[in-house]
Parts: sequence; C-alpha cells; structure tokens
Amino acid sequence: MLTDATQRTKALLALWLAVAIWASTFVVSQDALTRVGPAVLTTARFAVAAVILVAASLLRGASLGDLLGKAPAFCGITGVALYYGLQNIGLMTTGAGTAALLQAALPIATAGLAIGWLGERLSGRELVGVALSVLGIMLIVGVGIPEPGMGELAILSGVVAYAVYTAYLHRYSADVDPLDLATGSALYGLVLLTPWALWELINDGTPQFSVGLLGAIGYLGALGSASTLLLWTAGVRRVSATTAGAFTGAIPALGYLFALATGEPLSWVKLGGGFTSLLGIALASTTNRARHRHDPTPAATSNPLVAGEDGGG
Repeated sequence: MLTDATQRTKALLALWLAVAIWASTFVVSQDALTRVGPAVLTTARFAVAAVILVAASLLRGASLGDLLGKAPAFCGITGVALYYGLQNIGLMTTGAGTAALLQAALPIATAGLAIGWLGERLSGRELVGVALSVLGIMLIVGVGIPEPGMGELAILSGVVAYAVYTAYLHRYSADVDPLDLATGSALYGLVLLTPWALWELINDGTPQFSVGLLGAIGYLGALGSASTLLLWTAGVRRVSATTAGAFTGAIPALGYLFALATGEPLSWVKLGGGFTSLLGIALASTTNRARHRHDPTPAATSNPLVAGEDGGG
C-alpha cells in the first residue's frame, strides 16, 4: 500500500502534468478558433473526451450508474459546462487579455472556499504561494483591472464555478473512482454544452473540417480534456484545495512558455511573471499537510450527493 507521502507526490505530479497540458491547449485553440466557433470547438473536444473516457471506464467494468450519478452531474455542471460555457460567452464581449487576468481570481476563490466551506487552516507558505501565483498571472497578462460588464461578470462566474468544482473534488472525491468521476463529468458537460453548439451551427453554418482542424479537436479532446479531467480529479483529492487552486496559476505561466516556443516575442516582464507564479505554486505545494484540519480520506467524508446513490443517509 502506498504511503501518504507517496500518494501526495503522485498527486502533485498529476496536477503539474494537468496544468502543463492545459497550458499547451491555448496555442492549439487559438489557431482552431480561426476556423470554427467557440461553441462547436468546446463541444467537439468534450465529445472526443467523453468517448475516450467512457470506453476506458467500461473496459474497467464500470456501469452506467457509476458514471451518471449525482456527483458526476455536479462536477459536469460546475467544472465543464459553467466554466467553459461562461468563459466563452464572456469572450464574446471581453478581450482575451482581460479574460486571462480574471483567471487570477481562481486561486483566491478556491482559497476562500477552502477556508469557509472546507475549514482548511492555511499555512504561511500557502498564503504567500497563492499571492505569488496571482501576482504572476497579472504580470503575464499585463493589463489593468477591467471595468465591470456583462462579459467580465460571465467570466468571473465561470471562475467561481470552477473554484466550487475544485473544492468539491477535494472534499468529496476520496470515495469515488477518479476515472468514473472524470467520465461522468465529461458526459454531463457534453450534454449541457450541446444546445449551445447547435445554436452556433444554426446561426453561423457548418464549418469546414479540415485535417488540421480535426487534428486540433483530437488533441484538445484526448489530451486537453480527457487526460486533464482524469489527472485533475485524481490529484485534487490528495492536496489541500488551496494548493490545487494555486496550481491554476501555472496555466498562463506555462502557456506563455509554449507561446514563446511558437514564435511570440520575448517579454522579460511576462517571463518574470511566469516564474513568479511557478514559485508560488512550489511554495504552496510544499506546505505541511498536517497543518490542515480537513483530511479527505474516505472515512472523513460524508457527501450527500454520493451517499444518496448508495442508499445512505
């Protein structure tokens, strides 16, 4: 049996791998969005992800009841449909730079939920780590505080939804198989995103699906969605919710490094912001787990969304 230290190390590696893959998707998505609308692209990537995850779950002996319970539904609504849907709705009226800056609220929102909902007691390292993660995002984006508007409100609402999703995963996922939960999340998210894609197709027409576009959808679905859902689900359960939230600061940081590799001009301020975020994550992830009041072991969890499926109280 794996020790707690080994499990935590594996969880941190899963989170690092998840955010590294997420960061790589920005370059791919940016190119794909020149040929297809955001609703169709988002829905198509989760269709690919759902097919892969369902096949993997069924091969491992999962039943449809395992995949379509209340817990996967909650995760699919908050972590897939609301986050990606509201983000893309906000981008209709909000610039990409402003949208990226608003992602700095994710570590803060997650830390707030960790304290208020989960009862976590944050260490000094975690507080400094979250602050550095947020500061790094702001340096990378390099724009001022946006004026409030409907687009900004939609993006912020999506950020809060993802913070709720992350906190929920940490608190209640210890007694649920990570693959089944990731699969169910993708399925519910796909169902909720499909009407948006159909609306876009009716209004904008059917896009031309070239080999390059299909390859991009395949990458975004298989790696950018299926693998990251599984890695994030498996990793969040073994670290504090605050630490998991701080990891989201690595997405724009690593995303900028990927952009540099594909020809974006070097900015020392943005590069410094990237290393600032990564330093913050390193600090937050090396905190002593014994300082947290909440320990997400199966015996310590009591999830009404899961218990109800098993006939419990």
